[in-house]
Amino acid sequence: MNIAPIHIRPHLVPFFFKEFEGKEAAYLGKKVTAIKVASFSSLGHMMRLFTMQVPKEGKSTDHFNIYLSVEDTPDGKKYEGNYYRYHSGPDSFLDLPQDVHDAINDLMEDIFRMAFISFIDGYMIAPKAVIIQGINTFIDKYDLLEVGFSTESMRTLYYREKKKAA
Repeated sequence: MNIAPIHIRPHLVPFFFKEFEGKEAAYLGKKVTAIKVASFSSLGHMMRLFTMQVPKEGKSTDHFNIYLSVEDTPDGKKYEGNYYRYHSGPDSFLDLPQDVHDAINDLMEDIFRMAFISFIDGYMIAPKAVIIQGINTFIDKYDLLEVGFSTESMRTLYYREKKKAA
């Protein structure tokens, strides 16, 4: 297995932890999950395009894995996430240019924001729905208070994203 040096932004970890199917386990006091991302999926395709492998004949892979962990610490929860590509054989390695780190995180951020906007838009269809309650539901669902988000910051994000879309 070759570890790609991509560290996922902490606030994206609880979101993807709950949204993707993976096998959850406890490991060294952490709650962890490994998520298999098919290389033909949109996210897998982007990861494949960004990942540069030192050329070796006959070597390929059909999936990537995202490793997410949540650890309870005295200061609160600690979220970590990385992605890696499974590759058998000792004769290859991955290389990721520095700008790829941001590009992959930006892609995951876009997925997070689209899910947030869709969640709130759907929530607001209900009669007598209050946007703050919808935002708080989203925050609770993905433990976003633990990574520094607040109702006000999410409300600002929602209106900023809606304005950009208009």
